[in-house]
Amino acid sequence: MIYLLLSMTLFLAPTNPQLNEQSFPICPCHIRGTETQEIIDTMFDIAFAESSDRTRATLVGLAAPQIGIQKRIILVDVAATGVFTETEEPPLPQIREFINPEILWRSDEMSTWREGCYSTSNVCGLVPRCNKVLIKAYDRHCNIITQEFSGYTARIFQHEIDHLDGIRFPDRIERDEDLHWVEESDIPSYRIQWANWPQKLTRAAWQKIKNG
Repeated sequence: MIYLLLSMTLFLAPTNPQLNEQSFPICPCHIRGTETQEIIDTMFDIAFAESSDRTRATLVGLAAPQIGIQKRIILVDVAATGVFTETEEPPLPQIREFINPEILWRSDEMSTWREGCYSTSNVCGLVPRCNKVLIKAYDRHCNIITQEFSGYTARIFQHEIDHLDGIRFPDRIERDEDLHWVEESDIPSYRIQWANWPQKLTRAAWQKIKNG
């Protein structure tokens, strides 16, 4: 299947219009099928950089459309905290698959925090998200999952489910001052100084990237 080759490719370019499209749900009768299982395997390979070492992940979330597959499948590291320090090791990843994920409920309480994405180039920003969400989805064995998540994990779910609907996090930002341009070499600094990052990006500039 072509999905086996996808782990050797890059993510879709941020200018690719496919990232702006809705993804298709998977019939539960097809979840255990070879095609769906290969997509999930490929996504896990990408999450762990095709390494057999499952103690170090390269990302905390991934949506199938980011790699050119318009299916409603996401991966989420449910152990991720989003906190990076020089003295503390990050928690061991607990990446799980979620098929046809839905948000059944969102808390009224919201927080604004930094986000970045492989599908937005060097664009980062401050995104308001609900503090808690109730998720319903299938796992790869066709079991139904209904579970509440909070904090950083809830943020990841909202970010990844947005991808399934053709929405990227800059689309959720209303103020130009909350859109940031971050060079790859500056990412460690951004993780600390994100609240007062000096390099801004206008929403018009983001729209130009988004629309190619």
